[in-house]
Amino acid sequence: MHIDTPFVKKARRAACFLLLLTAFHARADIRLPSIFGSHMVLQQNTEIRFWGWAAPEDKLVILCSWLPGREFKAGADRSSLQWSVLLPTPEASYEPHYITIKGGWADIVLDDILFGEVWVCSGQSNMEWRPSWGNLDITEAQYEAANDSSLRLFTVPRMSVPESANDCRGAWSRSTREEMRQFSAVAYFFGRELRDRLGIPIGLINTSWGGTPIEAWMHEQDFETGAFATAITEHHPIWNYGRPGSLWNGMIAPLISLKIKGFLWYQGETNTYNPGLYADMLQQLAADWRADFGDSELAFYYVQIAPWRYGTPREGAELRDRQRRALDLIPHSGMAVTSDIGNIEDIHPGNKTDVGKRLAAWALKNDYGMTDIVCSGPLYRGMSIEGNKARVHFDYAKGGLQAHGERICCFEIAGTDRHFYPATAVIEGESALVFSPEVPAPAAVRFAFGNISEPNLFNAEGLPASCFRTDDWPAVWRNADFKVLKILDNGDALLSISCSDPASRIRYTLDGSEPDTENGQWAVPGTPMQVSPGKVLTTRVFDAQMAPADRTDQFALQLHLASGKTVVPSPEPSAKHPGSAGTKSLSDGLLGTTSPWDMAWQGYEGDDATWTIDLGKVQRIGRIRAGFLRATAQWIFPPLSLRVSVSDDGKVFTPAGEWSEPPVTRHLSTDVKRPSLEIGKKARYIRMEAKNIGLCPEWHQGKGQKAWMYVDEITVE
Repeated sequence: MHIDTPFVKKARRAACFLLLLTAFHARADIRLPSIFGSHMVLQQNTEIRFWGWAAPEDKLVILCSWLPGREFKAGADRSSLQWSVLLPTPEASYEPHYITIKGGWADIVLDDILFGEVWVCSGQSNMEWRPSWGNLDITEAQYEAANDSSLRLFTVPRMSVPESANDCRGAWSRSTREEMRQFSAVAYFFGRELRDRLGIPIGLINTSWGGTPIEAWMHEQDFETGAFATAITEHHPIWNYGRPGSLWNGMIAPLISLKIKGFLWYQGETNTYNPGLYADMLQQLAADWRADFGDSELAFYYVQIAPWRYGTPREGAELRDRQRRALDLIPHSGMAVTSDIGNIEDIHPGNKTDVGKRLAAWALKNDYGMTDIVCSGPLYRGMSIEGNKARVHFDYAKGGLQAHGERICCFEIAGTDRHFYPATAVIEGESALVFSPEVPAPAAVRFAFGNISEPNLFNAEGLPASCFRTDDWPAVWRNADFKVLKILDNGDALLSISCSDPASRIRYTLDGSEPDTENGQWAVPGTPMQVSPGKVLTTRVFDAQMAPADRTDQFALQLHLASGKTVVPSPEPSAKHPGSAGTKSLSDGLLGTTSPWDMAWQGYEGDDATWTIDLGKVQRIGRIRAGFLRATAQWIFPPLSLRVSVSDDGKVFTPAGEWSEPPVTRHLSTDVKRPSLEIGKKARYIRMEAKNIGLCPEWHQGKGQKAWMYVDEITVE
């Protein structure tokens, strides 16, 4: 799939320039990719492909201090200007070594090289999060312990490009207090645990980018056919970072000549938008990367995302469950559960130490022979029905299950009617007996299956149980999307209804009752309906098998002085988030939800914005309200200030009101702010100016990048 957006064109020009620059330097002298450098750790007991660029006439000799008396000779290919040799590596040791390359204008010497274990650590913001960004629970003793010359760090800078790159910027460094503060906290604490337990050098490569979807880290060709191809045709945040494969191109491809021990992966929050495909995409990503690095047995350990207040019910739980299911799809994999160390008010929990240690437990047990380690909390294995009760069986529960509290929480049970009720759970060794008087004939059990569920079920080692569900019924229902097409002269609205799931159907009522298979009418795709003020449109989504959603959506046309009026923006909103009704998006009566993908939102990337409304005649204006989304995890911030001015002629405007508040100083829950300004003046024209925060602040994982401002409706009373 090739899309020539301005981003893609710009990135392609940049890539071409980089290649030309590379070629120039290659002809001038020997050059190495950044991943090879002084202070690096090379994987022990293997053979590495050591390579670089040079002029074709150069005859190179590579000398290795750990291979005295041996010379490795190489010459550059005339078309690619690349040369390479295979270098055997010894077992791990703290003895520093060096590589000398002779044959260019001057010898190149890489010194202070150690041999040990190398891990690639990737994902989105919870993997990228650095101690210097704040909001982490790190002690002074942990900072002091970071001064460790046998722990080496490399960070791949953010780079999204349309073609695979063979180099990246960056440099290896010894771990120090300050270097650790600028490195991935999860990766560091994983490496710290391995270093302490194994007593050998550890090399960590952090290649992560906050807010990114899994699609961008996979191969582009994964999306050319099949289920993944249809997945990206929907509205999706992946386009904020380029097309599928763009981060693999810029941040994984430059590393694939390395020999490594395995991968760490901490990502998923962005893919709560499409959780149903996540297990399959994670399986594909692991297969892609293992093939890239030439070893189908490489370890692949990942973090299950923590509970948080996602916008759509159960989408976070469904993503977590898909991560759990991926364990059965990906050989030599492991998952760190974090339900007990999360923060439902912050998508970036402060405890990164235990996350790193839980990942390390999988490696220590599976890769380093420490078989006495318990590396996981209880994982669902199966269910059996015993009369009016369901027995749930768990793996990783040797020694018995434990409840931290008076009773086990977060179990639900349902019959064939698919209606789930809170359930009682009784521990019996390595299983739990689950039941409810409301369900005499159990058919399914769910555990911790809410976005903010914080369960209290553990194993004897104190590790938490993963969420799960035994059914395959629909669990996440997308909202019905309402779009006001036109406000009629009589005040009615012409409205279209749709759903982001193209296989779904929608049933509706206009009398306040709830639609079901017996009540209401089917919405006809492409056919608008007329809704009068005061009427409540209630909708229910049905899937392709005609199963009904367990919730409804409502739209009520709220008329105000600006309803249906044209709102002239300056500048134009981003083409990524233009709103549902063009110039009338801010006067169509649609209020946005807490979901950034809601069509009601109109987005501005890094820009201040001004909106001018013509009410059609001079009239008294009592109050003005506007809605702004705050979703800092998605780089969306409310405005710093609003200024309202009014005019009779649309030329001369006089101030009429101001609003402001201090900028947020940490990641908060997603919510909607609706500041209100008392006006008390007569006017025909209204102008509202919103001050964007501009760039993500210093404490944010996207610091220095453009921040978004989302607005849904300007209400004039």
